[in-house]
Amino acid sequence: MTNTASNRLIWRNGNFIRLWSGTVLSALGDTAIFILLPWYVIDVTGSEGALGTALLCMSLPRLLFMLAGGVVADRVNRRTILSLSVLARAAVLIGFSLLLTGGEGQEMLGAVYAMAVLFGVVDAFFWPARGSIMPFVVPKEQLGTANSVMETSQQLSMVGGPLLASFLLYLGSYPLMFAAVAVAFLLSLCFILTIRLVTNPSPDDGTFPNTPAKESAVRDLSDGIRYVLGIRVLAIIMVISLFLNMMFAGPINIGLPVLVKQLGWDGTALGYLQGTLGIGAILGGMITGLAKGFRGRFLLLPLFIGLLGTGVGALGFMTNLPIGLTMMLIAGAMLSMTNIPLITYIQTIVAPHMLGRVMSLLTLMSLGFTPVSFACTSFFLEHHLATPSQILLVGGICMSLLGLSLILFREFRLMEEHPSWRQHSAAS
Repeated sequence: MTNTASNRLIWRNGNFIRLWSGTVLSALGDTAIFILLPWYVIDVTGSEGALGTALLCMSLPRLLFMLAGGVVADRVNRRTILSLSVLARAAVLIGFSLLLTGGEGQEMLGAVYAMAVLFGVVDAFFWPARGSIMPFVVPKEQLGTANSVMETSQQLSMVGGPLLASFLLYLGSYPLMFAAVAVAFLLSLCFILTIRLVTNPSPDDGTFPNTPAKESAVRDLSDGIRYVLGIRVLAIIMVISLFLNMMFAGPINIGLPVLVKQLGWDGTALGYLQGTLGIGAILGGMITGLAKGFRGRFLLLPLFIGLLGTGVGALGFMTNLPIGLTMMLIAGAMLSMTNIPLITYIQTIVAPHMLGRVMSLLTLMSLGFTPVSFACTSFFLEHHLATPSQILLVGGICMSLLGLSLILFREFRLMEEHPSWRQHSAAS
């Protein structure tokens, strides 16, 4: 099937269109929150420590509940999980918006931390369900195209979210800002509720039998971990993801806003930078789609990660906005050109009844060191042990070296020899 024909079939699938719409709107809200919340804390308190604490309050619950989200995704209707998650996030933001109308300044830090915790908990259940739902929405031979379209389109939120955040920051009303983001989640709910999942039978790889519904959640989780360890390339991908995110999360989410503030720019400049990251991700997704997911050329992925680190590190030398925009464009493109092929690969080789747990483990590993990254970054900044520029530079260098090290692993070099991947390649 040609790439053009596959694209046409994807857009004739009503379930995919509704999933696509709901996911993009949800991601739009998430992206906006990760700009509005840091800027609110920096603007109100001026404390890098308070910013780090707020982001820790959001990331720790996501980390703690992510594995539970994967187990639930394999036991409960995924549409139900997605619906409840977006509804709960909307409710949390509406409640926080109402609280902001009655208070301001340092006295609101407690409310900020509470909102971050609640948001992180409900968000933890969304992504494992979202990551494992695609094989139940489109035929397996269309997974590559569907993931490319989904990931590329989702990157629109990385443009729309910052633009929305910049517009709201320009208006200057924090209660309105968070209420507007809640509306995005409610719109997402309208689309997700109309999805009808289709059981998409696929041969098991024989590693594990179908898990009985009455087995304990602990046993389910244990089976998921053993499954990943039994496929070495999956374990390698997850460990690399764990450390890469540590080098990315703190520098971009804490170091970059503080650097923008130190340069004397306002919140709209931060929005433009984050929006350009999204534009780069869209371009990267388009390139990935045209290159058919880099099938047969996975040895390029370490190079892409190296360029991602280069873009992040170069932000440390940012003295004007065009330099920053260029580096964010490069980083965004490399994110998509790395993530889309790996997600498609995992969804192709993993047995369907294990997919929820495997995707939750992947998400957990990619977020695993986020709290550590936030804590270290805020600690270094708060105690003046490093500047934002130094943190971005060191983080970028470490990302590049770690990504390029993938080529040293034989399992990674031979990952496209996996029987399920070769069978899918032949069918395509």
